[in-house]
Amino acid sequence: MRRLFLAALAGCVSVSALISGQEPAPSRMAAGDRTPKLLVLLSVDQMRADYIDKFHRQWSRGLRRLVTDGAWFRQVDYPYFNTVTCVGHSSISTGAVPSVHGMILNAWWDRGAGRQVTCTDDDRATIISYGKPVSASGESAIRMLAPALADELRAQLSPAGRTIAFSLKARSTVTLGGHRPDAIAWFDDSGAWVTSTAFSPRPVPEVADFITRNPVEKDFGKVWDRSLPKRSYLYEDPAIGAHPTKGLTSAFPHALSGAGAAPDRTFYDQWQSSPFADEFLAKMALDVADHMKLATAGGRTNMIAISFSSLDKVGHDFGPNSHEIQDILIRLDRTLGDFLAGLDHLAGPGRYTVALTADHGVAPLPERAQAEGLDAGRIREANVTSAAERVLTNAFGPGPWVNRVIFTELYLRKGAYEKLRTEPAVLADVRAAISHVPGVLTVYTRDELAAGRFDGDPIGRQLARGYFADRSGDLAVVPKPYWMLQVDGTTHGTGYGYDTHVPLLLLGAGIAKGEYLAPASPIDVAPTLAFLAGITLPRAQGRALTEALAKESLPRPETRARPRHVARRSPRARTGPGRAPSPTPST
Repeated sequence: MRRLFLAALAGCVSVSALISGQEPAPSRMAAGDRTPKLLVLLSVDQMRADYIDKFHRQWSRGLRRLVTDGAWFRQVDYPYFNTVTCVGHSSISTGAVPSVHGMILNAWWDRGAGRQVTCTDDDRATIISYGKPVSASGESAIRMLAPALADELRAQLSPAGRTIAFSLKARSTVTLGGHRPDAIAWFDDSGAWVTSTAFSPRPVPEVADFITRNPVEKDFGKVWDRSLPKRSYLYEDPAIGAHPTKGLTSAFPHALSGAGAAPDRTFYDQWQSSPFADEFLAKMALDVADHMKLATAGGRTNMIAISFSSLDKVGHDFGPNSHEIQDILIRLDRTLGDFLAGLDHLAGPGRYTVALTADHGVAPLPERAQAEGLDAGRIREANVTSAAERVLTNAFGPGPWVNRVIFTELYLRKGAYEKLRTEPAVLADVRAAISHVPGVLTVYTRDELAAGRFDGDPIGRQLARGYFADRSGDLAVVPKPYWMLQVDGTTHGTGYGYDTHVPLLLLGAGIAKGEYLAPASPIDVAPTLAFLAGITLPRAQGRALTEALAKESLPRPETRARPRHVARRSPRARTGPGRAPSPTPST
């Protein structure tokens, strides 16, 4: 029986081709080297925590190994409201909340520029393609205002720690890899792997070599079908409310055939929404790590970071109860089994530490929720905008007064909010009008979020932890549970349990196997890995999950870190930086 830890004070490709003929490295750590050779940071985009409870019987390889042989934290929630990809990955890598690292959404309204920007936009950088020419703006981590774990491995260790990072999405891999990773790549929708001049002046040879040897186009014409007999899957098929896009059908099998006789943009979209993309990412990471000798360069701790994106792409279209979601996880289980076996050969069993978590969960499809008798539905963005415009036009004259609505954030035109401050009755009318839109629960102002006085108001506290004055909206529009600002499919981005509750699994060097029931958060991942590597994170608000650390593998008092002044870490945030979060409400 597995050990159960109740901590009262604490609030994962076949490798034969990779290393043909190579013997596994020794399994025991030398007494003089207690730090991991490799840190492996994995994010499974949109993986809900309850997927483990519901679907673990379908797994037999990597995910099962992580659950049964690792440390499984079962009460893990994000402490903020805007649970979207860029925010989650930034929080995982920095150990901080959005009010500190500044990445409040995937995109926001830039008041100074008068336009919408994405979280990794960088006009000073240009895209470097590993294949066909790509016309896109440059990307970097310049907007992420706290250092990532990868940044501190490089800055504090001697020799400096090295990092490679891969994902389908720029906003995932850039935020995991930090400001200066040694190799980083993501997949452009046009069908090319790319990087940015912010990270490298030219293609990285080890990455270019793998991509040349493994073109995505080899998967053209493949068919994605169930991996197990249909009776092994839970729930109905096709999923109620599913809205397949990219030329996919509403039920298995799914042919990756594009829209013509050759690979085209439709094919590349279909490929990203298939398990084959996850397989590619894991193989690429292992191959590049091997050729860059990340596990053999002496005296340093290096890092591999991967965000597996296909679950999110499929989840938005088919929902969390679909057979497609289950099969993505079944195949990810196999992919991670090969990946972990590759790490065993590359670094040696017990010489690396893996952390797996997710950037957010996902809501059920509203149509399915309604079929189950829940109060659920879709909020029309136009209704929110028109409600505000109607009141503002009556009070102040012709508009438009609303610049943009992005998830929960409503941005008014320049000067409009300042005018509302002088007319509190009009502000109250605006809030009331929006609150009367079907599916809206309540509305907060930016002044309320800046003040952060939310004793007894858990939603207010969540919103305050995601508030960043220069980037957040003038009003925060909170939907009711199971309601969403989404015209089809499903989404995430709220502080409700189906969006905040995610897995957290640790395995390998320094980790004590067991189930842990103390509250934890993905912002605890980077501090825990930093602790094992013998470094600190200057702006982290998470904690090292010391209850899951093996005593014999803790870092020695002497350290390999270079002397550096580092600000002391604060306790976790209550309503802002440096305070402890309260539990997240679940629905």
